[in-house]
Amino acid sequence: MLSPDEEAEFFEFHAKTSATFFRKAYRMCRGHEADARDALQRAYLKALDNWATVGSLPAPRRSAWLARTLSNEILQIWRQPYRSQEAGSKHDAVQPSAEIDNADSAHDRDRLRQACRAISQLEGRPGEVMALHCLAGYEISEVAEILGITTATVRVHLHTARVRLRAIMPGEEDDRHDHA
Repeated sequence: MLSPDEEAEFFEFHAKTSATFFRKAYRMCRGHEADARDALQRAYLKALDNWATVGSLPAPRRSAWLARTLSNEILQIWRQPYRSQEAGSKHDAVQPSAEIDNADSAHDRDRLRQACRAISQLEGRPGEVMALHCLAGYEISEVAEILGITTATVRVHLHTARVRLRAIMPGEEDDRHDHA
């Protein structure tokens, strides 16, 4: 149970950061407003549940903690429909719909959907980094800041993710070399 001072501090943090983090969530969800709001709400609830720890952090670290939690929540949203689809659900996997809808051909749209499904299968930090960089469109330096790691570590995780994706999506490497 939070003290009145801790509760006031949390709500002040929420008031100061919610607009910025909603924009980040919206961008990461590629315009899926409901998903952005759901992920953001879950991230703030986790912050509230852990306020004894989170509230003791300096302001920049609090924001980094929330950004990391938000990205994890969005990854969970992306993964859930994929798992449902594997189980036989008719629900399409959540993906960056703006890019898919704007693809030049049905073939390109299908490849983008396959890539989104494959990225949603990646577990751990490599999947998180790949989703933030490739799907959400964050620069490597932004991903490093969100996750509280170095840019070199981001690059290592991107490499690991690409290796894993080649195993999940056979034939992609051949396609890349055909266009060189």
